[in-house]
Amino acid sequence: MLTFNLRTVAAVVMLATASATYAQDDAITKATTLIQQREYKAAFELLEPLEDEHAGNINYDYLLGVSGVESGNVTRGVFALERVLAIEPNNTSARAEIAKAHFKLGEVESSKAEFQNLLDQKPSEETANAINRYMNAIDKSLGLTTTFGAYLDFGVGHDTNVNSATTASTIAVPFFGGALLNLNSLARERSDNFTSLAGGVSFRQPISKEISVFSALNLTNRFNANQSTFDTTYLDFSGGLRYKKFTDTFTAALQASTFELDSNRFRNTHGVTAQWQRDLDDHNQVNLFGQYARISYAGNSFRDADRYVLGGGWAHVFEGDKSPVLFLSGYVGQENARTSNADFLSNAIVGARAGGQLSLNTKLVAYATASYETRDYDQRDPLFLKTRNDDQYDLSVGVRYLPGYNWVIRPQISYLKNDSNIIINDFDRTVISVNFRHDFNW
Repeated sequence: MLTFNLRTVAAVVMLATASATYAQDDAITKATTLIQQREYKAAFELLEPLEDEHAGNINYDYLLGVSGVESGNVTRGVFALERVLAIEPNNTSARAEIAKAHFKLGEVESSKAEFQNLLDQKPSEETANAINRYMNAIDKSLGLTTTFGAYLDFGVGHDTNVNSATTASTIAVPFFGGALLNLNSLARERSDNFTSLAGGVSFRQPISKEISVFSALNLTNRFNANQSTFDTTYLDFSGGLRYKKFTDTFTAALQASTFELDSNRFRNTHGVTAQWQRDLDDHNQVNLFGQYARISYAGNSFRDADRYVLGGGWAHVFEGDKSPVLFLSGYVGQENARTSNADFLSNAIVGARAGGQLSLNTKLVAYATASYETRDYDQRDPLFLKTRNDDQYDLSVGVRYLPGYNWVIRPQISYLKNDSNIIINDFDRTVISVNFRHDFNW
């Protein structure tokens, strides 16, 4: 998201003027101080009841506009700023803030036009440099200029089931006449503390106004304190083309990943994904997607499979100072074993996912996601003499704290339950973690 600093584009001058002009008015003075401290919501709540009395006063309208835009009441803020521009069309502070408001509302062309109007007014060199930085940032967000990104992530946590295993110590195997077999300790649920380390790089390069190429490489490592046998490494790469025309965006990408267990290669995946996305309006977005993946298991080709998935989703951004977001998606798929006598591993997939977030303040975002997936297998399992069925439930809740300087601190708790009619595949796990992430963008 594009970030604007109120101290640029002569905003400090306007705030100082407002403070002097309304020194006799305690509410206005307090609101000015709150805005200088970036307490925008409190300032808006203080100023809004005074609108009937002060609307039309340039300094008051500017303060109301800034606090409205910055607190999420963007439309109200725009109305106030437009009152300022109606009286002073060359007010650079108000025009800069309304340019930001247009960007927040998704009206990118209007935002760029407002910034261009500012440049046409021959502002100071400092202001012009700030405006050019903002316009360059808008172009980057639209994919109109080359962008590079990278991140580093460190986490600590506790996992109640690091090996996703059953709690049972003995199982009855119908193929052996119902004989009871003792499970090896490595095949039973194990809990442990862990640390994680992840990083990635990405870039996007425009070919034309509508088309750009992109790629990303990510590496994630997880190290268990005691159960090092279940340490994991995940490396994935994606690269493809993005085509954007008006409100439609089409993406096609090649993907490849490698999953290692205890430093030994366990699974390789290669595939392709395609997606269509449309912005219906400023608050609604829909998408359709398709995926194909070729899955290969190191040293166990009997399990190799091809996976196909089709799905779609909807996201909605609600009005309000907490900027609530809701998303829903669903998908269907099929995983086919490539070995002719392994059809009992093939399965049909149906899933759904829902989630949302609330911006509690400018630095704290709460979120939650929930998903469900059912897998119905094609033939009965040769050992357990029944057709396997799995129902998997997944719930995560957490917060993202944004202390600044491109840092994110994310405490989270997740619960996963795989409910299977074959006991060896029946398990649950709870993961509690805190991650510290730093992003680099240029």
